[in-house]
Amino acid sequence: MKRIIQLALLLPCVLMLAACSPPSAGTLPKRTINVVTPSAAETKAEDADVKQVTDGVKMIEAGHIQAAIDGPLDDVVRRYEAKYGDSKQKIYSARGMTDGLLYSMVSMKLKPPVSSVVIGPAWAMAYWARGYAYNEMASYDAAIVELRKALALAPNDAQYQVELAYAYQQKHDWQPSLALFQSALDYAEITASDVPEMKCKALRGQGYDLVELHRLDEAEAAYHACLKLKPNEPKSLGELEYIRQVRKKAG
Repeated sequence: MKRIIQLALLLPCVLMLAACSPPSAGTLPKRTINVVTPSAAETKAEDADVKQVTDGVKMIEAGHIQAAIDGPLDDVVRRYEAKYGDSKQKIYSARGMTDGLLYSMVSMKLKPPVSSVVIGPAWAMAYWARGYAYNEMASYDAAIVELRKALALAPNDAQYQVELAYAYQQKHDWQPSLALFQSALDYAEITASDVPEMKCKALRGQGYDLVELHRLDEAEAAYHACLKLKPNEPKSLGELEYIRQVRKKAG
């Protein structure tokens, strides 16, 4: 992310992200929007933090899960918690300008409204990566703790929502899992780098939860929606076959 955005208390809406009715004459609220371009050193440090998280994810994928948690991921988290943990402002960790502005708009709807600071993605990514690591170790309660931290910083991030939904799914907690997969589908276009892939993950997750909730028609629709995005996607085809077998057994 190339900018840090600070929005003060009285900004009621961001017109590029939400339709807002103009205030009546004489009641136009004050607002301040400060867009601060970080120094070259700050940008370099931010990029290094993202790379450190990415390196941690590679360690997880290589099977060095605890080492990734104890090493690069904890290092990034400690530094950001030390810097922002006591902030009186609401801190968001965004992938780019679009979701950054969205988060700042959300903070204005809090009661009472609060000022917000949007930083780059590394902090939330580090929490997500720790959650991913705990999911890989089947430590789902620990994963949920970390992923909730990630979503506190980036509440509409589809990748973080999908990972948390998976943790709930593994605990057979179908309803919160389903709600998160549905939200991830809504926000994939804003936060995902590969939109069709993220939407398919969200739809497959919904389908699995819906089968477990005995809502087979809705599950089938979710898998077909994935196939429209990615024709012949094998997991969806397999789940549709499973639904056919369930119906056949039911008579």
